[in-house]
Amino acid sequence: MNTRRRFVTAALGGVAGAVLLPRWARADWPDRPVHIIVPFPPGGGADLNSRLLASPLQGLLGEPFVIENRSGAAGRIGTAYVAKADPDGETLLVTTESSIVIAPHSGVSMNYDPLKDLVPVSLLTRNTVLLVVHPSVKANTLQEFMALARAKPGQLTYGSSGVGGPNHLAGEIFKKMSGLDIVHVPFQGTGAALQAIIAGEVNAMWGFMAGLLPQVHAGTVRPLANGGRQRSPALPDVPTFDEAGVPGYEAVSWVGMFAPQGTSPAVVEKLAGAVKTAMADPSVKDVLAKDGSEIVAMPPADFRQVVASDYAKYAKLSDVLKGAQ
Repeated sequence: MNTRRRFVTAALGGVAGAVLLPRWARADWPDRPVHIIVPFPPGGGADLNSRLLASPLQGLLGEPFVIENRSGAAGRIGTAYVAKADPDGETLLVTTESSIVIAPHSGVSMNYDPLKDLVPVSLLTRNTVLLVVHPSVKANTLQEFMALARAKPGQLTYGSSGVGGPNHLAGEIFKKMSGLDIVHVPFQGTGAALQAIIAGEVNAMWGFMAGLLPQVHAGTVRPLANGGRQRSPALPDVPTFDEAGVPGYEAVSWVGMFAPQGTSPAVVEKLAGAVKTAMADPSVKDVLAKDGSEIVAMPPADFRQVVASDYAKYAKLSDVLKGAQ
């Protein structure tokens, strides 16, 4: 009888202990819908990556993955939301380097520390930054665009996904290297900037190839140069900036997934494994390849090194970033 009583007491104690454990300490993740926060409006590279991943991740992990766009401040609003969320694996972030490694060096107000408050899960894609112009702009090459800017200093405008974002930085570094006076017009995300250039509200735009390629094919924007070290297979006739007359210029961005600090390492590893499998799914891989994205799913430890390296790189560009505000 005493043995049975001790067994029952121990069993009940174990159940009670499991109930008292925080949800993120359990091994049954996920057991309810997972929300992926995209800190930009629909239409950009981070949004495209998230929406493509949602269905295969649900198939692999058994729970819905719901995409939420919480845009503003070049990604900082949505990023801060995730940084302060419970580390239960139910709130994730898919963003660009804008709100992770660029913002800390740009002098903007921040209420989170990207290195302390977020855990890298996986790099998803690298995306070449592309310079496009509205069809009304009388420039078919980068050299013609630069000549036009020299002839009209301060009159040409370019749009970006927001102050401090990678596309903004791409434009400002181009201005510094070329000595041209082109006016920056920030928007809340790539989608909003894209609508502005299609409508002719700005003359040019630096943006991710993944988001711009459909408009290039539709003829609503004209590509002049890509920021990669090599021409993209998606746009083989478009030269690099280096080829087109700005030696050494490079602008390549990335999209990655993060979780709040304190998320169980087991959950992070399980999620990273599922992401790697999902990124290889034809429904994801084929679309991203056609959009000019390079798939680079990698383990959390490797992505952490990328974040650290880029954080140090942009620290050296703080003068450009602060001068671009």
